[in-house]
Amino acid sequence: MKKVIFLLLDGARVDILDKLLESNRLPILKELIKNGTYKKAISVFPSTTGPAYLPFLMGTYPGKANMPGIRWLDKLSFADNPNSSNSHRSYVGYENKYFNNDIKKSIKSIFEHVPNSISIFNEITRGLKNGNDLTKYSKNYYKMLSHFYGSDLIDKVAFNKLIKSIDDEKQFYFSCFYSIDSLSHIEGSNTEKIKKLYEDFDLNLGVLIQNLKDKKYYDDTLIIVTSDHGHSDTYKHFDLATYFEKKNNNVFYYPLTYKKLYKKFNSSVMVSGNSMAHIYLSDNFDWSKQFDITKYELLINDLMSNEAVDILSCKNRKGEIVVISNSGKAIINDKESSIFYQPLEDDPFEYNIKEGLYSEQELLNLTFNSKYPDSIIQLLQIFKSNRCGDIVVSAKKGWDFRERFEIPEHKSSHGSLREEHMKVPIITNRKIKTNDAIRTVDLYPTVLAFIDKTLKFQTDGKKLDIY
Repeated sequence: MKKVIFLLLDGARVDILDKLLESNRLPILKELIKNGTYKKAISVFPSTTGPAYLPFLMGTYPGKANMPGIRWLDKLSFADNPNSSNSHRSYVGYENKYFNNDIKKSIKSIFEHVPNSISIFNEITRGLKNGNDLTKYSKNYYKMLSHFYGSDLIDKVAFNKLIKSIDDEKQFYFSCFYSIDSLSHIEGSNTEKIKKLYEDFDLNLGVLIQNLKDKKYYDDTLIIVTSDHGHSDTYKHFDLATYFEKKNNNVFYYPLTYKKLYKKFNSSVMVSGNSMAHIYLSDNFDWSKQFDITKYELLINDLMSNEAVDILSCKNRKGEIVVISNSGKAIINDKESSIFYQPLEDDPFEYNIKEGLYSEQELLNLTFNSKYPDSIIQLLQIFKSNRCGDIVVSAKKGWDFRERFEIPEHKSSHGSLREEHMKVPIITNRKIKTNDAIRTVDLYPTVLAFIDKTLKFQTDGKKLDIY
């Protein structure tokens, strides 16, 4: 029986991985690459834990799954009843229990296609058989240890449970390793302690591979090592909620959501990964009215004058996406069979591409090696969510959008459209044959094809040829 073992090294940086491989500090991964493949791929926006898992397990972009961030507001639901459990969300805390239910119902998880699957320290468990979520009752404990103290115990437990679970019956194993991401937030993402965690992962990977070989499973197993996002060190915080409060706005934001019991709001800020944020605006406290860009030109200009804001996007009256940076301005429009991109002044992404119609693959190939890889497609997908902000902002390198109530303080962040956050490694023990640039969303159909599962519906990714 063919098997897939999917190892998600949450928050792993491509540049650090490259340097450790070059200096022979990751011998197991280096041997894996020699007989297999090491490619760079583009994640999704927001490039943050949770939404960025959707490509792997659901085969879709966050926007299409109606999961535009780890925090969001549903304006229509909020207008109808701000106290409704469906009007807003933060998956950092007790509302994490709603994650599976909040994903668009029509999208099927990989666990529904492969019922004999195992999940370890993973929140997306829709369709998973009872008993196959091996950390169902312990994940909150180990994640808290990791988040607040940078404990690597969570990774040791993950490997231990993974190795013990491998048997004749299971086909798909999805295991998350959080210590690199957690410790990066606490102390920065390029320290020797962080690099030691990459080395620990490599050692444990060697034990896993030997176990597979001893049990005669290895030759029929596809091993995938990847990440959901990268990291970049954070030196300054621009707290968006504070910014709006100083403008005498009544701002709705986490964790002070209880204020809705006695107060009305005309704006809301929802931050993800800390380097991107959704901004929601009401029309004179009426949340049901559609956003009108012409009413907020002064606000947009003021935001763009701030040192922390890199890319700002919103929709105009025609429903087109307007993209603004200090480098320029552009329009993105989905034309069904192709995507229209039109720089209005200088290009906001500094792309070297002309105005015109493009396919998704063409845009990925053309922008893959830029500072903002695949940003045209990523902005298109996130605005497909009715929970998306009226204005979406992405932070400059070294900055993020949340300072108060972030415990511990973030010394490294992610979530933005920048290359440091969007580009991730994909390492496999088998060859991947493609001349095109790839996205993490391509792994879902690839995994199902490898274990001979026929997809009867279209996914957002393309199947990669494995041999």
